[in-house]
Amino acid sequence: MDARRMKRFGMSTTAVALLFALAALAGGCATQCALYDCLNRVVLTGSVVLPKEVSVVDFRFCAENKCNEGSIDLLDGNARVPCASWDLTGSKVCLNKKAGEPDSFAVDAESSPFPEREDPPEVSVQLRLVDHATGEVLLDETRTAKSQSSSNNTDDCHECWGATATL
Repeated sequence: MDARRMKRFGMSTTAVALLFALAALAGGCATQCALYDCLNRVVLTGSVVLPKEVSVVDFRFCAENKCNEGSIDLLDGNARVPCASWDLTGSKVCLNKKAGEPDSFAVDAESSPFPEREDPPEVSVQLRLVDHATGEVLLDETRTAKSQSSSNNTDDCHECWGATATL
C-alpha cells in the first residue's frame, strides 16, 4: 500500500472509533460497565496451637473443589516468609506466630478467585495441617464460609462477593 492509502485507512479507523464513542455518550449503550474483575475470595482465619518440636508444616487447603498443597517452614520461614502462595492472585496459607503465645499461630488462608455469581454461594472450606517430619495430623477442620455481596464493587455488570469462615 502507498502512504496515501495508509493515511486514509488510519483516518477512517479513527472516525469509526469516534462514532462509537459518540453513540455511547448519546445513550447508544444502556449500561456503562466498570473495568474491573471481581476477586471473589474465600478466606479462612483463626488460630492453631502447634507443638514446639514441629518445624515444617505441610498443608492442604480446599475451597469447594479447588485444593492446594504446600509446606511452611515455621523455624526459618516464619520470621521472613510465613506464607505459602501458589499463584499470582493472592491465594495463600499463612501461619504467623502470635506474640506472647509461643506455640500459637494465627491462620490466614485465601483461595483463588471464584467466578462471579448473582447469588453468592456458601463455600465449603477445609484446612489440614500435618507435621512434615512425623506425618501427625495437627489440624483437620472443615467450615462453611458465608458469602456476602460486596456493595462497593457491584454494578449492573458485576456481582462481586466474598466468603469468610473462622476456625
